[in-house]
Amino acid sequence: MLKSGSYSSQLSNYIIIDFLITIPLCYFFLIRKKAVPKITIVSVFIIGTITASLLIPKEDQSLLDWVKDFILPVLELGVLSFVIYKARLIFKSFKKKKENLDFYDAIQIATKEILPEKAAHFLATELTVFYYVFFDWKKLKPSKNSYTYTKEGTYSGVLLGLILVVVIETSVLHVLVSKWNVGLAWFLSIVSVYTLLQFVALFKSMLKRPLVYNEENRELLLRFGFAGFANVSIKNIEKIELTSKEIEDDTIQYFSFLGKLCGHNTIIHFKEPIEFESIYGIKKEAKSLALIVDDKQAFVNLISE
Repeated sequence: MLKSGSYSSQLSNYIIIDFLITIPLCYFFLIRKKAVPKITIVSVFIIGTITASLLIPKEDQSLLDWVKDFILPVLELGVLSFVIYKARLIFKSFKKKKENLDFYDAIQIATKEILPEKAAHFLATELTVFYYVFFDWKKLKPSKNSYTYTKEGTYSGVLLGLILVVVIETSVLHVLVSKWNVGLAWFLSIVSVYTLLQFVALFKSMLKRPLVYNEENRELLLRFGFAGFANVSIKNIEKIELTSKEIEDDTIQYFSFLGKLCGHNTIIHFKEPIEFESIYGIKKEAKSLALIVDDKQAFVNLISE
């Protein structure tokens, strides 16, 4: 109808109602007796809003503009509140069972219930950044079979160096660019400040998310803050090599997204390739992973038992 000659501006509000109410309502009737979370109706509503914005002529979007100005912010706040509430319930549940789960794991599970996987990873990462920067100040108590990776090697040094560079670059760049374009200068400064928050959050999450060996399931949980994760079966580990020599083998990948910049002191070789997650949940495959472990000899001894 929008593309046909029968369309007129008088029909725009009815078409908007179809996109924002009729289609989500039909979706609800399709999923109401299925295991699909009901909150996904919000996703359908948002998709309908975006689609209507693209298809309906700009001059006929007065009702849509009102929805975007008043209804969407309320829905977004509601979804975020629901995700955080759900994450708290999941976190408490796993804590009672004494299973290895922290805020980032819980928030990922919660977001995956209402969003596609890639969008869920993105939202979980953004929420985690603010959580670690502004809320999580408790010191992590060492637990059994957990191994840190921030004391030996260069992870901490490189991240702290990057944080310092961003601080200096932000102030200098703002002064230089503001002489040419004030708006662009403030935009670049905001981006730089947010990048700074991400690096600070990543550093703090590295202190809170150690490598963990699960004796009961015979699994090794590899972590690089909130920017790296792999769940490895001990049966799939062929050998662990303690070395910091430069890597020339293309089949060996760095577990940290910072790559060669941080170096390594341990390489885990697998019998079969494994899938691991990098920053924002980007999935990669590796036959061998290079990483840093502080107490690497104790780590090898435990895995080799």
